[in-house]
Amino acid sequence: MLTATEVRAILAAMEGQYRLIANVLYGGGLRVMEALQLRVKDLQFDYRQIIVRGGKGRKDRVTIMAGSLVEPLQKHLVGMRVTLEHGYDIRTVQELLGHKDVKTTQIYTHVMRKGANAVQSPLDS
Repeated sequence: MLTATEVRAILAAMEGQYRLIANVLYGGGLRVMEALQLRVKDLQFDYRQIIVRGGKGRKDRVTIMAGSLVEPLQKHLVGMRVTLEHGYDIRTVQELLGHKDVKTTQIYTHVMRKGANAVQSPLDS
């Protein structure tokens, strides 16, 4: 098991979308498969929550979204939308994001609202 300091050092050494994904995993306590199955509608920026659907035991659950991830996640989603609006077809964006199904990519084109929640993620502490 790693200490919080060791985890922060690992996260700090990462870059780009890999860092973003790792921060979502750590900050919300998600399992890898849970993170891979996230959809834009699962990100509730208003409440700083992430809805995990069909997690362990095939159960849905709600977990926290680190406040420090709200802006990077929104920028990522906006970036994908802008990419589409600038003439890139959905299949190109799908390939760039590494999605197997174009439906997943289509979900990433939506932009969510900002919000806050009283529960603090370990990423923010």
